[in-house]
Amino acid sequence: MQGFATQQLVGREADLQAVLTDLRSGELCGALLVAEAGMGKSALANAVVRELERELPVFRIHASSALTGIPFGALAPLLPVLSADETDSPLAVMRALLGRVRPAGGQDASPAPLLVVDDAHALDEASADLLSQLMASGRVRMLLLTRSITDIPAGIPAQVWSGAISRHQLQPLTETQVQELCTKVLGGPVLSTTSAELASRSGGNPMFVLALVAEARKSGALTERHGVWLMENNADPPEGRLADLLKAHLSGLSSTEREAMEIIALAEPLPVAVAFKLGLHRSVDALTAANLVSVEDEGNRLLRPRHPLYGQLVRHMVPAARSARLRQRVQEVMPDDMESMDGLLRSVGWSLDCGAAVPEAQLLRAAYMANNFFDSDFALRAAGEVKDPALLPAARIQKARAHYNRANFNAAWELVSGTVETAADLTTAKLGTLLRVQLLQRFTGEVDGLKEACAAWEAAIRRIETAAESSGTLDEEQRTDLDSSWRGASLLEALIEVSAGNHRGMEAPVRDLLAQARQAGDAEAVMVSLAILGEIHSCSGRAESAVTLTREALGIVAHSEHRFLTYYQFVLHRHLSALLWAGYWDEVLSTVHKDLLAVSRSSLRVGGTVDMCLAVMELRRGNMEAALPKLMAAIEGMRTHDPDGNLPVALTIAAQLAAGAGDLDRADELLADCDRVPPRGTLSTRFIARGNRLAAGYARTGDPKVLAALRDVGDQAEEHGLPTAEFELRCLSMRAGDPTVMNRLLKLSEDIQGPRGRAVNVFARAVLDQDVSALVRFASEPADADAGALGPLALQEALRIAKTAGDRAQLQRVQRMIGKSAAEPGRSPAAPALTRREKDVAGLVARGYRNAEIAGQLFLSVRTVEGHIYRIFEKLGISRREELTAELMGE
Repeated sequence: MQGFATQQLVGREADLQAVLTDLRSGELCGALLVAEAGMGKSALANAVVRELERELPVFRIHASSALTGIPFGALAPLLPVLSADETDSPLAVMRALLGRVRPAGGQDASPAPLLVVDDAHALDEASADLLSQLMASGRVRMLLLTRSITDIPAGIPAQVWSGAISRHQLQPLTETQVQELCTKVLGGPVLSTTSAELASRSGGNPMFVLALVAEARKSGALTERHGVWLMENNADPPEGRLADLLKAHLSGLSSTEREAMEIIALAEPLPVAVAFKLGLHRSVDALTAANLVSVEDEGNRLLRPRHPLYGQLVRHMVPAARSARLRQRVQEVMPDDMESMDGLLRSVGWSLDCGAAVPEAQLLRAAYMANNFFDSDFALRAAGEVKDPALLPAARIQKARAHYNRANFNAAWELVSGTVETAADLTTAKLGTLLRVQLLQRFTGEVDGLKEACAAWEAAIRRIETAAESSGTLDEEQRTDLDSSWRGASLLEALIEVSAGNHRGMEAPVRDLLAQARQAGDAEAVMVSLAILGEIHSCSGRAESAVTLTREALGIVAHSEHRFLTYYQFVLHRHLSALLWAGYWDEVLSTVHKDLLAVSRSSLRVGGTVDMCLAVMELRRGNMEAALPKLMAAIEGMRTHDPDGNLPVALTIAAQLAAGAGDLDRADELLADCDRVPPRGTLSTRFIARGNRLAAGYARTGDPKVLAALRDVGDQAEEHGLPTAEFELRCLSMRAGDPTVMNRLLKLSEDIQGPRGRAVNVFARAVLDQDVSALVRFASEPADADAGALGPLALQEALRIAKTAGDRAQLQRVQRMIGKSAAEPGRSPAAPALTRREKDVAGLVARGYRNAEIAGQLFLSVRTVEGHIYRIFEKLGISRREELTAELMGE
């Protein structure tokens, strides 16, 4: 792994160009970089120096707090030995400095030298004043690096305010930039949600990101599986290099500021009003100015450590006795109604750390919230403290949920078994049922088992209702809860039917349940109904209307104050699927990188779903090279968390891409992996997985029997009334070169909403009409990304049709287009690409080698070589070996 000093600049390209432009400008004296420590000021300055040192002299000045009280102390390395009288004379010092940086006297036409000043906030006043005068005179240009502009001695700030010096504030790295940095550091693909977790914990500070990566690798929290890096568990408190960096930032705090930092970290989030009651207002101002604490302005104003790392470190460093004393102070002034939901977890955790008694109902609530936040360790801790026999079944469910979130599925199954049948309250019965269903989907996915789980839930609701009626305790509130539970059971029955492929039959019942839920104000049932309806619409080819439904469902999750995070992945998967089919690429990225990963702490669990979505998006755009790394990352994420059964789909698509790139060993490994995974997911997902498995096999062997089997799977999807799955399967057949599916694809595409359906419709019509011009136009002028992805196939069809018709003019036109686009850098997807292995074979054919000789050189069978040559000729529209030119291959 690369060290901090040698790491390539990431995410600062725009800043670099802006600073270079300003320093080369004749209208400015220099540029100022402002950012907290670790944000990359020095790395950016080094990049600037590398660009400009060929154009002008560059000198480094390193200011230091140790030299602040020494006049001209920062400039000493650039000054000759001066007498005492000269040292006291600013004019003499200026002449001596100019003599060093401009030996010719500074009057010639040579460019003004660049002075790079590190830690400008630590400049002594004499140095700052002298440098300010030199800049104003135009004799030097300056690049200043500082944590705070207000701490630089007067003179330089005045030139910033006047506009003589440009100011550049470095922003934290985005999640995408953090992923790029992690990928470079680790030397391989990183699960998107792992880099998002690192971005969240570090606050986007590059130095913290690098230290976190190093620490997480050392602790085993960050591991490599099959070439993909992913976070497998929550990271421990900062240690080693990371802890040293954080402690350095805290080292300058006064005793009162340190105490305020401890209280804010221990009580996180701490209401501002409580901090003021404790007399911390001055310390809070100082901590905020030092970028150690942030203030949330939504609702109650809350104080938190600026980065989660600060909170972790400070809590780890405070001794237990001191922590107990601070807790007592906070408890005396903390109103009960000011505690936030995540504040409850910190409060209970703080109490447990101090050995203080916590009411068991509060422990149970904290365990429930911790599971919603996917903090499994804390959920197990809080639930384990519950001793009341009446609360033990509910505590058992929370333990089971925690084990499920940690991928300890057998332990979760043992804990959840029998809980629904003995549950004394509706919440325990519901949570037990949902967990049982998730586990059944993981283990078998059989419909009968799911129906039994639903029946057990209904029996529990009936038993609890009867008990309440018999005891006379059935009040209006419990009746509302019972009605909600019955709706939930009905929705689970509907979901089971939809998963089994009964979309048409369940749409009306689910719409009725949605209407009932809206009327009753049952937000949970509304959310689930919308998600199921969205799935029905997506599977029926109505992706654009599905997006409207799932978008509303996701909004309920996001704005429910964490109540419904249990459903997060359930709703997320359906929303992303709808977005992909609808072709709403911008919203896909917004959903993945902004809205959702900020809402939930479940990012490590949904990593496979997110990267699968990003991979499919790249595939739809025709960007195969970018898709494969994302698919490999998705596969590793879904090996542990795959409730929707998409792992077989990801494995088989990746196998197709690997085979297409000529990496047959990897393709074989992926297919072997797929064959070891039992079928899971909905009927539609299973059909798509089977089709992709066959398509991967065909890409591997070219066996026509496999192509016929793929056509049969499409026929079966048609019989089951699954238009979206059938459309996907027919497209696979079409890409594999099966001409018999075109009529059916044309009809299907008319009812498939979104750009992909429209693109396939145009393509299929041109093929059926044998319209070479339309196919060439389709390939060269794609209306959108989905049309562009079909460009290579359009040219292959155009070649085939022109060749069959004997139209040499058309044939040569298409071949020229292929050769031209293949030879261009960043080649357009409009050219029918040869795989890596096909290129190897084609190169040897072009050099005059016979089939047997090619087989010997490439360690292939002669039959395999013949198959490759057949596909090469088909793709390039030729029929003789002599026609295989370097130009046609794009070389």
